[in-house]
Amino acid sequence: MKTFRLCSLMILFDEEIVKDKNMKGKEVPLVEGLIINKEEAEKNWLLEAVLDPEWEAFFTNYLNTKQSFMTEVTITKRTNDPATLVCDVNSIHKLEDHIVVHLEGMLVVKKDDLSDMLIKNLIDEGYQGDELYTEYRRRKKDRGRAIQGILSNAYEQVKEKGFYKSDAEKE
Repeated sequence: MKTFRLCSLMILFDEEIVKDKNMKGKEVPLVEGLIINKEEAEKNWLLEAVLDPEWEAFFTNYLNTKQSFMTEVTITKRTNDPATLVCDVNSIHKLEDHIVVHLEGMLVVKKDDLSDMLIKNLIDEGYQGDELYTEYRRRKKDRGRAIQGILSNAYEQVKEKGFYKSDAEKE
């Protein structure tokens, strides 16, 4: 196992994706955080996030409903490329001034995957040569609609594999 500093945590889906709409996301401000790579074939990670108490109800809802959600996390430095995980809340503990949320996540999209998917999409759109390189750099820097589309595709693949279930699908 390897332990890293968790620098950022973004909840990507807290409701169903609507086709042709950008994903909604919530930045979760961390007081402190750790992320542990369990170094298993399933690419499982453990996350520990120390948060302000105002986040307790938000994560308690996921804990009680056993609903999975997608996150983007950065480790070690906030400027590193994020990784995308499907997470479940394992536990929530109250501290004196904060709460600790323990998550278990499965890696679904990492930096190289995003880059590969982005370049494939650009080639499929007909970009070539210098134009391909320029557009790739622009979209990668922007992390806008191009990345949103890639993450939406990853979300659909994760659902198909049964790793992600919405409230409606659990009933």
